[in-house]
Amino acid sequence: MTTPKPNVIPFELFMGGVSVYGMVVASLRIFLDTGTEMQKLFASFDWLVCLIFALAYVHHVIAERDRLKYVTTWGLVDLLSMIPFMPALRFLRAVRLLRLVRLVRTPGALKRSIQQDPSASLLYLLILMLILIYSGTCTGILAFESQDPNSRIDNSADALWFGLVTVSTVGYGDIVPVTAGARICAAVLMFSGIGVFASLAGFLLEPLRRLATGTKQVSNADVAARLDELYEMVRNQSSATADDGSGDEDGDRTG
Repeated sequence: MTTPKPNVIPFELFMGGVSVYGMVVASLRIFLDTGTEMQKLFASFDWLVCLIFALAYVHHVIAERDRLKYVTTWGLVDLLSMIPFMPALRFLRAVRLLRLVRLVRTPGALKRSIQQDPSASLLYLLILMLILIYSGTCTGILAFESQDPNSRIDNSADALWFGLVTVSTVGYGDIVPVTAGARICAAVLMFSGIGVFASLAGFLLEPLRRLATGTKQVSNADVAARLDELYEMVRNQSSATADDGSGDEDGDRTG
């Protein structure tokens, strides 16, 4: 079996998580009354998953060595499962999990892939966490606020907008929650956004920092070479000091 690239397994883990998330969203939509604001909110989450799958499909078409094979096998399943107006096809995303199982069935493959590319693994994990936290808190905010007649967050669009400006720590203040439950959800979203966006910013700015300073990642071989050089310098300095001491003793004896 062909060994996958280091960043393939973290990406497939991320897509596996998105697949499970998408199937949960599709399942919950079945039990929601058509036309309600909560049903519209989950429809927006479903559109988000379709967008992620569309971007993943383009990524695979560009990155796969055998593009024709992908388009006619796994790609066909990905393409069908991201059609927005056919919710029943969402459960084809379970096939995506089979692809993940194929990649990680080799003993130690998952651990090696994360060790070889920890930055990508962390980035995918942060994005998945952000999606889950955003979806959960927006759902909670709409559920609590829709019960209060004085609330201004009484539809899916306002819940999504408030969640977006809160998680991004912008906070325009045009709409605010009035119920205690919604405020708790907003606080969770706020603190999560600060942590996730700070981590994402650090990850994205690190290559620019290295480019600006002209530094590059140091390998173990480079570290070993530098230690050998330092050892030689210390040994030479010690030898020179010993020679100077011997010379002084000979001079004193001669005198």
